[in-house]
Amino acid sequence: MANLVVMDGGLFTTIQDAGRFGYRQYGIPISGVMDDYAYRLANQLVGNASDMPILEMTLNGGRYRFNTDSIIAITGADMHPRINDEDASLNTPLKIESGDIISFDYCQKGCRSYLAIQGQLDIRKVLGSRSTYVTGSLGGFEGRVLKKGDVLSWIEKKGGYTPEKVSEERFPYYSSKVELRVIEGPEWSWLSQNQKEQFLNTEFDVSPDSNRMGIRLKGNSIQPIGRHMVSGPVIPGMIQLPENGRPIIIMKDGQAVGGYPRIAKIADADLWRAGQLWSGVQLTFSKIDREEANRLSNYFTGR
Repeated sequence: MANLVVMDGGLFTTIQDAGRFGYRQYGIPISGVMDDYAYRLANQLVGNASDMPILEMTLNGGRYRFNTDSIIAITGADMHPRINDEDASLNTPLKIESGDIISFDYCQKGCRSYLAIQGQLDIRKVLGSRSTYVTGSLGGFEGRVLKKGDVLSWIEKKGGYTPEKVSEERFPYYSSKVELRVIEGPEWSWLSQNQKEQFLNTEFDVSPDSNRMGIRLKGNSIQPIGRHMVSGPVIPGMIQLPENGRPIIIMKDGQAVGGYPRIAKIADADLWRAGQLWSGVQLTFSKIDREEANRLSNYFTGR
C-alpha cells in the first residue's frame, strides 16, 4: 500500500473530510475541513471524489517523506511548499516521486492549507466520517494531530488520470481585511438599533485565542444586551454575543448548544472564508437577507 512518513507534523495537522453529520444531538460536533472551498478544489485537482479525506494544516504544515510515486495538490493558505527544497506551486496537480520530501513554512495570509493525495487514505470512518475531532479523540489518525513518525497509507487510484487545469479565477484569495456576509440570528431583534449599527460598523480584530471550535473577536465591544437566554442550538457560522460584547463565531468543532444570544449567522457561501481567519485579520460584517444567502449558497455549491 502507498504511504508517506510524517517527519514533522507542523503546528496542528489533522485528517479531515466534509464532516460528521447527524450526531449533534449527542454533543458531537460536525468537525470536517474549515475551508470547504480549498478542500473541494484540492480533491478535484487530483481526481478524487469531492468528499475524500485530506490533510488540513494550520499555520505551519511540517514535513513529509513520500515512499510511493504520487499525485498531490496543495490549496488554501500559502505555506510556501517545497519539494526537495524547490518551490512547489499551489492549486495545480504535482507529481511526487518515491523519496521526495515536501515541506511547509509559516503562512502569511489565511491560516490553513490542504494537501490532497490521489487515492483513498486508509482512515476508517467513525460515525460516518473520517474527520478528526481532537478534543474528543475521535476519528482521523488515532483521534489526534499528526506527529513525527506517523505513517499514512492510501489505496492508489486505478486507471489513467489527466491532470485537471483550473482557471486562476477559481484560486481562493486570502486578505488581511475580510468582510463576511451575515443573516439575522434568532436573537437579532434583541439588539437595539444602536447595537445593530455597532455590530455592522465595527472593524473587529481576530483574537489569537481562536481555534477550530470558535473564532473570538476583539476590538470595540458592543453594548451589553441586558437580557439572558436559555441555552439554544448553534451551528457553524453562528455568531454569539457574550456579556463582554465581543462576538464569537462558532466553527466546525464548536459545541451543539450555546447560552449566549445568537445575533447573526454567516452566510454558508462565506463560511469557508471564516475558516481562514487568524490573528492580524481585520473583520467586518454586512447583513443580507435569507433569500440572497440562499442564492449565494446555491451558486457556491453548484446547485
